[in-house]
Order: sequence, then structure tokens, then C-alpha cells
Amino acid sequence: MDVRALKTSDLELAGALLQHSFERSSHSHGVAPPWRTVAQASALLERYLQAEPGSVVVAEEGGAMVGVGALRLRGEVATIGPIASAIDGRGVGGAVLDELLRRADEGGAGAQRLYVDAWNPAAYALYAGRGFGVVDTVAHVERAPAPGPALESARGLEVRPAEPGDHEELVRLDRKLTGHDRGVDLGVLVRLVARRRGEVVGYLGAQVAPQEGGEAGGDGSGDTLLLGPAVAVDASDLFTLLSQVLAPGGEGALADAAEAAVLRARLSTTAPAAAMAAIGLGFRIRELGMVMSRGAPPPARPPQLYSIDPEVV
Repeated sequence: MDVRALKTSDLELAGALLQHSFERSSHSHGVAPPWRTVAQASALLERYLQAEPGSVVVAEEGGAMVGVGALRLRGEVATIGPIASAIDGRGVGGAVLDELLRRADEGGAGAQRLYVDAWNPAAYALYAGRGFGVVDTVAHVERAPAPGPALESARGLEVRPAEPGDHEELVRLDRKLTGHDRGVDLGVLVRLVARRRGEVVGYLGAQVAPQEGGEAGGDGSGDTLLLGPAVAVDASDLFTLLSQVLAPGGEGALADAAEAAVLRARLSTTAPAAAMAAIGLGFRIRELGMVMSRGAPPPARPPQLYSIDPEVV
């Protein structure tokens, strides 16, 4: 079996392999696949490839493509995945994972992290067998379009739209709390910044992802607002940021988009009250997953929403 870098000419075939593999696994456990169409899966791989050449690999056997996987380097931390194989039980996933780990080491990432669905014991076994251990339980939360609750006291927190002058402080806070060096991601995605006594203590990222084939809401209409990455020093500050998005008259264009969109997020549950607070804001928990880590130990998990696209944990 050969594992090599994905080429642009491979995108459609690799996307089909990725979508069909996840569809097969998801349906066997009664859950919706992350990509409803081959075009969606191919587009994801293309975004990863364009952002970081050499970050997507494919496995071939007998001239046929049998596996695909990706990684994202963020300073000294690499996020691994997705990984998919066309054939189960033949060591394809392990071969792809080993090559991604080799590339992560080569890229200077002393820590590797990944996300795995809680319903997928085969994937868990693959990662545990390579030294990964669980460091967080993740709640997939979703909120249907609806007016949000009235804003409560912000406890001295100043929340406003992100500005270019915030960027260096955001990068420092994010690196301190998560270990990532992802200034480019933050520059593109962060929409709200929280300050207390002039100091940045949290931020919220978001992006509108048009629905394709009912991916988000199930009825094929409207938009999905993907929330994250979002990080805060204190859990109550994280949910104040979320409340600003949901509340009538909240912060500008983001609040306007949230009122008409299905909201989705991957919520860290290390803060004891995180899930309860999300439910109180009208979110429902759709699925559970896990963040697994290998190599240099991660910092204590801060209150956060993990980045969905690009997937960074």
C-alpha cells in the first residue's frame, strides 16, 4: 500500500471516498453523515489542500484509491482528520494515520489532536492504539431559528465587533488557552471580542455555511450559522458572548444572521455548567464526540466552542 500527497486531480475521487465512507459508517449508527454530497466532501478537501499544500494524503492499493486523510498544522499542534477508508479491516486507516503523524512530526507539531464521534468505537480503537487519549467530551449543539432570550447583566464585560487592532491580543489569549498558533483562522473567523477592564478575555467566531441538501436544518431551506472557534477565560463570559448573538438587538450583523439561521456548534463540556447553559439558551444536544490528544500534553481545556471548518481541536 502506498500513501502519497493528494493532487488536485484526485479531489473528486477522494471526495467520493470520504463522503461514502462516512455515510456508510454514520447510517450504520443511525446518525446523519457530516457531508450529504460528494461535492461537499470534495470542497472540504480542496479548502484544506489550498490552505496547506501537502496536508491531505491518499492511500492506494493495486492502482486504486482506498483511503484519504488530512491534517492542519497550527504552530506546535496538529489537528488530524478526517480519515476515511474504502475497505474496512485492511489497515488502510492505520496507514493513512501513520503518514499524517509523520507529516505532523516533520512539521514541528509536538502535539497531535483529533476529534472522534462517540458512536464510533472502531475509530476510537485505531487512535488509542497510536497513543491518543481522551481529553474532552464534546456536545454537538443545535438551535433552530427563534428569538433569543433577553440580555442579562454582562458583569462588567464589554462585547463588541472584532477590529483589526484586536488581533495580536486575540492570538496571545488563544495560544495561552488552547496551545494553538492560528492567527490566520482568527483573523478570518472572529466576529465578537469580549474585554473586561480593557483586557481581552474571550472571543467568538462564526461563519454562515449555506445549506446543501438539507445538511443543517433537515428541510433543505435557510442557512446554517457555524459558531466557533470561541474561547473565554470564564464559562460565564463564553455564554455572555453567545447571548449577545442570540438576543434581540444583539451585536449587529451577526445577531441578524443568527435570528434567521440554524445555529450549530461543538461545545467543550469540561466546564461543569457548559451543557446546562447551552440548553438554557435554547440549544439541543444532537450528538456527542471526543477530543483525543497524543504527544505534548494539552493545556487545561478552557471554556470553548471548537472550530468546525476548518476543524481544529
